[in-house]
Amino acid sequence: REKGGAYGGGASYDSDAGAFRFYSYRDPRLEETLADYDASLQWLLEDNGQHEARLLEEAILGVISALDRPRSPAGDAVAAFYAERSGRTPDQRRRFRKAILAVTLDDLRRIVREYLRPELVNTAVISDPGKKTNIQAMGLQEEQV
Repeated sequence: REKGGAYGGGASYDSDAGAFRFYSYRDPRLEETLADYDASLQWLLEDNGQHEARLLEEAILGVISALDRPRSPAGDAVAAFYAERSGRTPDQRRRFRKAILAVTLDDLRRIVREYLRPELVNTAVISDPGKKTNIQAMGLQEEQV
């Protein structure tokens, strides 16, 4: 944890919800972190030779390792049940795995341009009442839960 920074953060894709998300936990840099997320997409879209092939390969291997992770017999049964219920055949899963292995930087850029456009983004902040002024200043709508 960087001094003065969030306790944790990252990015993930939820295939059940069909949602890509950036997140941070206990982040004192609320506005700056949201700006960093926007800047990261712009950084990816830039083709200035600074994107290392090694980093893409590591990301792909992370996805593949999650797909190939060992499960318990019960976990295998549950996964097979939901795959069959959703119509995902073993052949489709093999094709999906092969497609993941073939992902390129250009593919990632296309996804950012098509799906992560600012007009499609939803922003949610769950915070303490002390951040109310910051949240209002960013133009976010406040909801009490």
